[in-house]
Amino acid sequence: MPIIRKEEAFPERPVIICIYGMPGASKTSTANTAENPILVDCDRGADRACNRVDTIVAAKWKDVLNEEAEFKNYKTVIFDTAKSILDDYLMQHVVEQDARLGKNKLKAYGEIGEQFKQFINRRRSESMDIIIIAHAKAEKEGDVTTYYPDVTGQSKDLILRIADQVGFISIVNKKRVISFEPDDTHIGKNVARIPATVIPDENDPAFKTFMADIIAKVKTSIRAQSEEQVKAQQEMSDFELKVDSCETSEDLVALFDVVGEMKEFQKAAARKLIPERAKALGLKYNPTTKVFESCTQSE
Repeated sequence: MPIIRKEEAFPERPVIICIYGMPGASKTSTANTAENPILVDCDRGADRACNRVDTIVAAKWKDVLNEEAEFKNYKTVIFDTAKSILDDYLMQHVVEQDARLGKNKLKAYGEIGEQFKQFINRRRSESMDIIIIAHAKAEKEGDVTTYYPDVTGQSKDLILRIADQVGFISIVNKKRVISFEPDDTHIGKNVARIPATVIPDENDPAFKTFMADIIAKVKTSIRAQSEEQVKAQQEMSDFELKVDSCETSEDLVALFDVVGEMKEFQKAAARKLIPERAKALGLKYNPTTKVFESCTQSE
């Protein structure tokens, strides 16, 4: 992979979306609205979706691996559900490969995570977007009930770590709503800052491309953040050149106005550069006169 220089924006890349919700929340139907998807059905529920897509109905993980050559013909791969794939199918698969893992669950989950990551990376190398579906599990603490993806510990942590967006589908006023922003009621992840969004009815034309549109927004947001970082880096580089070119008190004082126009996260670093340059010139700032004076004069 070529080096991406600090002044270059990152190229657009595939994204990983995790969606979870209670049974009947139309998770699979919603995921199927992604662009040119193939569904890996390990939950035996593909036939309940209102909009069918090409589907691998797997009895074991080897059935999925046997179809790997076909994935390159699709744009999105959907895993349904995370718990079935990771905790059931892959657990059985790694124990079949190494029987000793059947007696060491900790190592088994480590191997499951590694094989799943490798599978994900192969799909990403094919520029495929990835949607991971999970059921919701409730955890009550006091009067607060929090929902999170129903996947066993290590596997859940893996999914939350690799996902760009994590959305909870719930029913609000008889409408399905997907919320990516985490709060006291559910776990979430919202890199793209997408607000809580009503999922259109299946008869609404907007439903046909709902997840494709969500994925497009995530990619646009990640790309914009990358470009913003490049812009901020260039602004700091330009400021450093201005600081290095200062020769007089007037030059240094003029930089205060430049710092004032910078973004908040840039100001602290920028302010440190001014006294450093002043010290190199033998000057020190006098807050009373608001000018830089020679160190001997200020003393």
